[in-house]
Amino acid sequence: MALSFPSAHPTRPASWAARTLRRALLVGLALQLAPGWAWNPFETKTPYQEIELSSGEWKQIELKAGWAADSDTTLLIEASNKLPGPLACHGALVTLQNGTEVKKAFSPYLYIPPSATRQAGVNGVKKGQMKGFSLSCNCWKKAGETRCSDPKKPG
Repeated sequence: MALSFPSAHPTRPASWAARTLRRALLVGLALQLAPGWAWNPFETKTPYQEIELSSGEWKQIELKAGWAADSDTTLLIEASNKLPGPLACHGALVTLQNGTEVKKAFSPYLYIPPSATRQAGVNGVKKGQMKGFSLSCNCWKKAGETRCSDPKKPG
C-alpha cells in the first residue's frame, strides 16, 4: 500500500484570491477609519475646562513660603484653597535676588481640593536669596460660567 501526502502548496481556487483581496481591502479601510472609532477608557466627556485663575480668584488662595527645617536649599511653598472647586498647580517660579529664576514643574500636578492646604518643594533656592515666587494654577469651570467648580461632583 502506497502512502500519499498532500502537496505543500495546494492549488487554490480563484475564489480564494478574491476572498483574500476583499479581506485585505476591508482591513485597510478599517485601519483608515480606526482613529475616528478609537475608544479610550481614560477619556472622559465633560463640560468642564481647565482655566487659569483670575485675579479675584487668586485673592482666595493663601500662599506662604519658607525653608525646610532640615535643608537651607529647599524652599517649601504652601497653598491654601478657599475656592469652591479644586486647583491644579502646574509649577512654581522663584526669582532670586541676583535676578535669576528657578523654575519647577510639578509632575504630577499639585492637586489642592477645596478648603485644603498642600505643600510643594523647590530645590536649589538657598535660604535668604529669594526675592519672590509665584505658582501657576488652574481651576475647572463649565463653559460660560465664571465660578470654579468641582468636575467630579454631580450637578
